[in-house]
Amino acid sequence: MPNIITSAYEPSATLTVDQMLSDPTFIPQRIVDGLDGAFVEDLFFRPEGSNKGVVAFREAAANVLADEAENVAEFGEIPVSDPRLGDLKSAYAIKTALAARFSYEQRTENRVDAVNQEITALQKSVVLAGFKATRAALDAAGVPELVIDTPWSAGGDVATNLFDAIEMVQGANDGHGGQYDYAPDTILLHPRALTAAVRNETMQKYYVGNAALENPVFKGLKDIVLAGDLRVATSRLVPFEDAFVFEKGAPGFVSNTIPLQATPLYSEGGESPLGGPTMSWRTDVVRKRAIGVDNPKAVVKLTGVIK
Repeated sequence: MPNIITSAYEPSATLTVDQMLSDPTFIPQRIVDGLDGAFVEDLFFRPEGSNKGVVAFREAAANVLADEAENVAEFGEIPVSDPRLGDLKSAYAIKTALAARFSYEQRTENRVDAVNQEITALQKSVVLAGFKATRAALDAAGVPELVIDTPWSAGGDVATNLFDAIEMVQGANDGHGGQYDYAPDTILLHPRALTAAVRNETMQKYYVGNAALENPVFKGLKDIVLAGDLRVATSRLVPFEDAFVFEKGAPGFVSNTIPLQATPLYSEGGESPLGGPTMSWRTDVVRKRAIGVDNPKAVVKLTGVIK
């Protein structure tokens, strides 16, 4: 396999399509590099070391023993207890893949914009697939929901809604009296929902005195914190009406059997100077992984945020 070149970090606008395709690793490496940190699921899920097609796990239970400590009389037997165990679950690894193709004409006519657009479209498609898998896993796990009666864009009480969600995560329990120790620190929502939140009067009233310097209306919407401790993350993949409050990395895990990778460019149907029988070169992006939600109560889904 050809060595990966470091020039993938150079602006492709300074290179011709022929130069980009001359090294089979240039475009694949650029695709993979561009996906680093782009996946929404990285906020929810921590990496899990098991490299298996099927992963068995238990849903979280409170981190205490099933029985309480007892008073023991002299010569009495010290009681023993076992940890509480959650329900046994399983997650199956699913392979997702997509390829991008670059034509002989794009190469000889130096259609740089078309190549860049195809690379970007492929990256966005891979990110979208990851987000859909994340939503499916969270929905299947039955994460708690908080229905917003009055949308933020219609004067709803943003602060109250956010603190209600925070309390739901903080107060999560296993149904047997055992408390979890989740500490919600992240909110994920659509950029439009964030704008509706920060311009809402119920939020603006808190930006008085020295706090006015932190007002997103003047400071901007980047690197802001809501409701005291919630670091804001935005994605246009999140529906307008939804938001998620959670402890980063706590809701679940990802187990990769095939880590994200892209093949070097190759001609379909056999190599030739013209790009094989289809006169094109392609790269295949693939990964296979299992997603398990073992702490569903570490996240709360808000619905009805805006209309």
